[in-house]
Amino acid sequence: MPIPPSRALSIFYLTAFAVLGAYLPYFNVYLESLGFTGLQIGAISALLPLCGLLAPAVGGALADRIGRRREVVAVTSLLALGAFSLILGVRSFAGVAVVVGAYAILRAPALPIVEASAVEISEAGGTHYGRMRAWGSAAFIVVALGAGPLVGSFGIRALLPVLIALLGLNFAATLLLPKDPPRAPATPAPPPPAPEGIGRLRGNRGVVLFLLACLLSQAAHGPYYVFYSIHLKDAGYTTGTIGLLWAIAVACEILGMLRMPGILKRFGTLGTMGASLLLSSFRWWICASTTDPIAMTAAQMLHAASYAAFHVAAVTHTHRISGADRRASGQAIYSAVTYGAGNVVGMFLSGLLYERLKMPGLFAAASWTALLGGFLVVAAARGRATRAAGGL
Repeated sequence: MPIPPSRALSIFYLTAFAVLGAYLPYFNVYLESLGFTGLQIGAISALLPLCGLLAPAVGGALADRIGRRREVVAVTSLLALGAFSLILGVRSFAGVAVVVGAYAILRAPALPIVEASAVEISEAGGTHYGRMRAWGSAAFIVVALGAGPLVGSFGIRALLPVLIALLGLNFAATLLLPKDPPRAPATPAPPPPAPEGIGRLRGNRGVVLFLLACLLSQAAHGPYYVFYSIHLKDAGYTTGTIGLLWAIAVACEILGMLRMPGILKRFGTLGTMGASLLLSSFRWWICASTTDPIAMTAAQMLHAASYAAFHVAAVTHTHRISGADRRASGQAIYSAVTYGAGNVVGMFLSGLLYERLKMPGLFAAASWTALLGGFLVVAAARGRATRAAGGL
């Protein structure tokens, strides 16, 4: 008997972000143990989003065209598992780069396609998207906390089989995903296109500003995702404490996601995004100023705004400006711009400038980047207000 769609999607989020709970805090520490330079670590970190720039759009378009989202997600997840398993046999920079690149291409389509289904259920009156997505955040916490002592006891190379096992669980979760609903007959006239469809970028200033703000928001996270754990280790933090700080961030992320229905109802999608970017700028300014444990804890608590609130608002906004028959494609475009181009810019520049600016300089640049993104959201919101009032 099939399980409810919202529960199946929650299980997928749980397993997908369990992988990230081990990967994000510790994989770059593993790369450092191989003797890679800051530039090499930044380049490998950027491969995930770089190789994911086109793959989400291709996967989303394929899923929309053939109407088989579950099958596309399952096949790409299985191939991603096979590709990453090769990491056990490589230690050179070129070898690791090839394996991570192949894994990045194959994993990229799955999450945006699942996002499209999750937001559809949410907008139709089912379980809210933030509550389904929060299961992924909870898994991130558990794995991040568990992997720290494991790595401390058995060495950083113990991370690799853990990641492979988690990827196997993620593939198993894809088999539980709901089937696509039957397509409507071709004879009735199609519904009118959305006035601001995300695929209609030409001449649509509001959509362009929205996507640029998403890119800058994620680019500002570049120093955090690439060097934060290394930065804390160099400041004297243990692996267990590093995992705890990551867990604090994601715990606040969960609380933020659970509160999102009321926040979106009160402030709207663009209003929530603007406030989130302002708080994100403040978060990175704290990180640029100190490594004090209390300050680091406060900065991690702001993850509820810089990631959780921004992401839920942006995914919801993407859903609303995408045509009904382009929901997977719309989420794929959002993912490619935000987690593809945004991460490429942020991670690659972080690696390139690490030796020159050091961590305080990188986080200061991140603070200004998030603030610029906030200005773009304000401009996008003003443009929508002007059109709603009958202006240009």
